[in-house]
Amino acid sequence: MKIDLVIFDKDGTLIDIHCYWGGMVKLRSEALSKKYIKPQFRTKVTNELMFNMGINLETGKIKPKGPVGINPREVVIDAAYQTVKKYCCTITLDQVSSVFNEIDEYSKKHLDQLVVPLPGVKELLTELRLKKIKMAIATTDLTNRAKLAVKSIGIDKYFDRIVGADLVDKTKPSPDLVDYICRSLSVNKANTVVVGDSIVDLKMSEAANVRFVGVKTGLYSPKFIKGSEVLINNLEDMSIIL
Repeated sequence: MKIDLVIFDKDGTLIDIHCYWGGMVKLRSEALSKKYIKPQFRTKVTNELMFNMGINLETGKIKPKGPVGINPREVVIDAAYQTVKKYCCTITLDQVSSVFNEIDEYSKKHLDQLVVPLPGVKELLTELRLKKIKMAIATTDLTNRAKLAVKSIGIDKYFDRIVGADLVDKTKPSPDLVDYICRSLSVNKANTVVVGDSIVDLKMSEAANVRFVGVKTGLYSPKFIKGSEVLINNLEDMSIIL
């Protein structure tokens, strides 16, 4: 099949989603507890925050339904707000959002502890570049954070576009991210492939009417596996279909 553009999801497809978002959720939870929760309850509330934002406390991995790593930032902020509000009735949504912003700034200086590339990523991107295939990232993360994340592991140079949820009206599973990228790069969707690890990536590709390659390196589910016409274990296997 003719491929002019490959659109990658970021978390769980290019980078280790559990390391990245697990670390971010822990930082956010600890900061909120330290700022708004009485000392004797901080450990309990920190764990509750992590769980409600989408972390399995037993495994340290993201829960398949998130919300972190799956849903837009606003949904994760609200989950944190609803949790803290049970223990601090005067807290506002803006205050929780402000803590998220503070952690965003802090994490920029510690991305080396949060961002880990998945197997085969750099090799595949190099191969696609040699084939003169355009590449982009479509993520529910903020555009600036996505750019910083991929830059921290030295792969930003491969991408023609890096597009986050803040650049479109509706994020995944809406087709807006795909439409935005294809339009900005003047690429026909018939020659576009989306590569992702979760059901929202699959649904986005279906809504945009583009081909999809599912990769089992992130938050895949039985429904995702069943719905992915093309399914690979990791990006090292993608050379088979190029």
